Amino acid sequence: MSHPWLAPPPALIADVVCAAARDAVRAMSWIPVRGLGRYAEAWTRLIAALPQLLRSDSGAVFDAVTRVDVLSTVQELVDRDVGEPRLERAVLALWIALAGHRGLTAPLALPGPFRQRVVDKKTARLIELGNVRGIAATARGLVVLGRGGRMAIDAFAVAPLPVIAGAVLVDDALRPPDPSVADHVRRAADLAGSSLPAGWLERITIGSGEGVPREACLGAEAGPAELVAAALRGFVRAAAAVDPPLHRSGVVVADGRRLEPADALARACGNAAALPWRADRSRAAHDLALDLDDICAVAEPTASGAALLDALRAVAGHRPAGGRALLVNVDADDFVYSFQFGRSIERRSAERGWRVDRLVIETGIDRDLAAELGHAIPSPIADGSEATVRSEVDPAAIAAVRRFAARQYEAVIANVRPKLFYDLAESGVLATRSLLWDRHLHDGFMEERARRGLDARQLGAMPIRVWSLLGPAGAALHPSLVEAGLERGAGHPWPMDLEFFRSDVRPEPGRIFAGGDSARDWQLFIEAVRDLPADVHLVTDHPPEDLPPHVRLDARMPLSRFRDAMAGAAICAIPLVREIAAGVTVLPMAMALGVAVVATRTGWIEQYVAHEEQALLVPPGDAGAFRSALRRLHGDPALRARLVANARRRVTELCDLETFTREMFAALDAL
Repeated sequence: MSHPWLAPPPALIADVVCAAARDAVRAMSWIPVRGLGRYAEAWTRLIAALPQLLRSDSGAVFDAVTRVDVLSTVQELVDRDVGEPRLERAVLALWIALAGHRGLTAPLALPGPFRQRVVDKKTARLIELGNVRGIAATARGLVVLGRGGRMAIDAFAVAPLPVIAGAVLVDDALRPPDPSVADHVRRAADLAGSSLPAGWLERITIGSGEGVPREACLGAEAGPAELVAAALRGFVRAAAAVDPPLHRSGVVVADGRRLEPADALARACGNAAALPWRADRSRAAHDLALDLDDICAVAEPTASGAALLDALRAVAGHRPAGGRALLVNVDADDFVYSFQFGRSIERRSAERGWRVDRLVIETGIDRDLAAELGHAIPSPIADGSEATVRSEVDPAAIAAVRRFAARQYEAVIANVRPKLFYDLAESGVLATRSLLWDRHLHDGFMEERARRGLDARQLGAMPIRVWSLLGPAGAALHPSLVEAGLERGAGHPWPMDLEFFRSDVRPEPGRIFAGGDSARDWQLFIEAVRDLPADVHLVTDHPPEDLPPHVRLDARMPLSRFRDAMAGAAICAIPLVREIAAGVTVLPMAMALGVAVVATRTGWIEQYVAHEEQALLVPPGDAGAFRSALRRLHGDPALRARLVANARRRVTELCDLETFTREMFAALDAL
């Protein structure tokens, strides 16, 4: 391997450690003391002593701040707080490492008690100080201040640690590893010793995760390949912080995680160095080539990075094989549904063995996707690359489109507005088989085409299939799309993630739920429920005046809470004012949740339900008819049960998102 990062000589390793140490020392003075809790006063004294310590012996300071438990914590504390256990391990490790420094003209005290174990690198043992008053780093060594006076640190050593390839070996709970595990790792190090970055590793940890600088995390069964890969990965991450090899424009998605391009590059370097020990070198080289392909989609190399990428390509030896899809999913209005649509597309791609490149819109600080979902945001499904932009008019969006246009795709799947559609068309991306979700595409489509100068023949020649989600099932596409030249496709009811629209909340028989803002006739609804003996829950940002006391009002809720509030009702009311596509998301939501529906009769509502079959439908503007339907449904449990059962079957037939995306992918063969 012809790049120094792939087989780093000792001098390069020393330079990287020294540079990381200098950055850490600078960062120490930037750490806000408010995030240091009970260690704030001790830290302030340490910062005051640093100039003298550096003048006296900078090497000893650099050694202390680059300890495994110290360096990453110091770097993170500049921008955010860290958990108490990690903070305690960091300050303990730092104080123990500084003990004996000849520049300590006065003791540096650190208050106890201490609940965390810490590794003493100098003596390769675990230290557990427990309920002591504190410790002090002095020029003569570490002093432990016990309840009965000064004590030697030896009294608090709980276990020796194996030393392998110059690094101590522990498990991820900071305990000595099982002897058989230690023997296994020692054999791996003996086999791969010449490829390990000599003098880099301080700790080998049996556990999962990426590790921190100077740490290699391994499984208990890991062999020489895993040891080399983990050790070099950590070195390259540190070296990349000193000499950035890439200009970031996205992230790499690998094994369900989003990796910064520099971290993905470090992973690739580790895998390249580990190739000689892989059981299936051909497969490993192929996987390496895939990683390189993804990195180049979301980052531009610097001069040093270009040389490193060339060396990695030489190791991989060939272009990667396998299919790839492009998902352009930019929908700020319906970002939760957009997210769920994107995940379903990822599933279909993964079923075909395709990697997925993604162009997505960030939800912004006022849109919390985890709160909307009611749980942590799940990991990506398919490996690939991802670029995130602020909006579809963000210049970064067209830059990403141009990068992706240089690649070959089995399919392009897009949920976009007209501007980005035409950006994709003009870049050549849509020259491959393309599947489009028309949620907002038709809005201004003809006007944008006129600005671009594309005629209907040009668009009609592109292999594009469109689903208009606002049109009746099986009908033609939206007229503006057809006039512009997009004729392949059909209308489709709104598809939903039916697994998401399940709830453990038990319905209350006397409760009526109503929610939404688009084209709602809330004045009619309030007149209809004013004298009903029911508990009414209304969720809207635009309520009418003079609400009766039995109507509880909430403004907009996260979708997960909106779903559960609806599930807690026996009846969902959908009063509409005019003949537009309104209510078509709340209606299938109620159908999926098993809540009986009373709705205004419109052509859009009748796409989903029939009167007396899946819901009760009433004429627009008739408060009396709406009240009568609510009374009837409220007083007839058997009718509610029949409508609910029919509605659940109907929504599964019409609106299942998984079925919809399978239909999309089945259409590829006809394009």
